[in-house]
Amino acid sequence: MNLIRNLTGLLIIVSMLPICTMAFKYTSNIPFEYNEVSDELALAVLRELLLITYDMDVSYDSLNFIYQNKDFSLSMVNNKLLLQPGTQIYLNDIDDLHFEIRGNSIYVIYQRKNKNYERAIGSSTGIYLDRFSDCDVHDDVADSSES
Repeated sequence: MNLIRNLTGLLIIVSMLPICTMAFKYTSNIPFEYNEVSDELALAVLRELLLITYDMDVSYDSLNFIYQNKDFSLSMVNNKLLLQPGTQIYLNDIDDLHFEIRGNSIYVIYQRKNKNYERAIGSSTGIYLDRFSDCDVHDDVADSSES
């Protein structure tokens, strides 16, 4: 009985082997673009950063904002999308890049190897500190709990 089970299992494995090799052959020929995957991951990190920024100014070739009380600029430098000051690279090996506002969203449109990409990166209706400057409070006396 064991011999029949072993032979049946071996027969099933041998009959499935050509199907498996054909599947491996076809899947190995599928082109995989690593830059697109890394772009999506980097833009997800950028979206998280832009969620907590304020006073955004969007122009055609740059995005300026304030983050942690410092002025930052997002623009294309040497075929890379950089966050400055400093050098935080979000997109690499791009040929062209610009920003657009559509509705309430900010889009980054970039081109790599004659292929165009368009991704939403944030909301254009962010937080603006000027909205909070006109207070009706006339007595600016500090609380004992304030430091």
